[in-house]
Amino acid sequence: MTNRALSWLLVSFGAVGMSGGIAAVGCGGSDGGASIPSPSCTGDCDCSGPTCTCKAGGTCAFGGATTGGATADGGGGAGSDGGGGVAPPNNVTFNCETKNTCDLTCGTGCTNNCAGQSNCEGSCGSNCTSTCTGTSTCTLSTGTNSTVTCGGGSACNVTLDTGSTIGCTGNSTCTIKCPKGGCTAECQGSAGCSIECGGTVACQIQCNGKQSQACAAGTTCAGTCDGSAATDAGKGKP
Repeated sequence: MTNRALSWLLVSFGAVGMSGGIAAVGCGGSDGGASIPSPSCTGDCDCSGPTCTCKAGGTCAFGGATTGGATADGGGGAGSDGGGGVAPPNNVTFNCETKNTCDLTCGTGCTNNCAGQSNCEGSCGSNCTSTCTGTSTCTLSTGTNSTVTCGGGSACNVTLDTGSTIGCTGNSTCTIKCPKGGCTAECQGSAGCSIECGGTVACQIQCNGKQSQACAAGTTCAGTCDGSAATDAGKGKP
């Protein structure tokens, strides 16, 4: 690949060393129970119907999780409550948008918004939409077929499952792990993207909506899309 608009460094790594243990913003519950139309919230928050909002400057834990950090998945993967407790709610919206500290763990079909210099963690099961903007810091773990958007100078550490996509824009930094392979990173401008692709299926990098590059399973691809380098670094070896 010799496209001058795309600069990527591919670094070989052992697939054995890959781990999906990063906790994350989002939703992470099982489908074993009925959806909870009115999610619970601990801390400085208000809930109305399926939507919960953390008050400005507040600390909140949604979905019955313990305030003060994302709940571990206990080895059950994204979406597990890890300890036989109440499963996180499905089909809910969580908002942490003004200098908040939030655990946004939820089940499936969730929408999570982290903005305004907030610090957010959590996990989601599948089919979730998570947004991290406004120089926020987000540690996210999503299930399958989910979408994450990182923008506005935010720092995002994200673990994606198969079929999930992250968009990284606006001077943001996205550090991505895709343990099973088959994820997509859509990077724009000066946003810095690094994707560690595991499994047996290549990950895809789309640059400024035009150039596209495969990141082979067993490699790490890193770079920007601002055209700062004349050529890419070539393909690493698994």
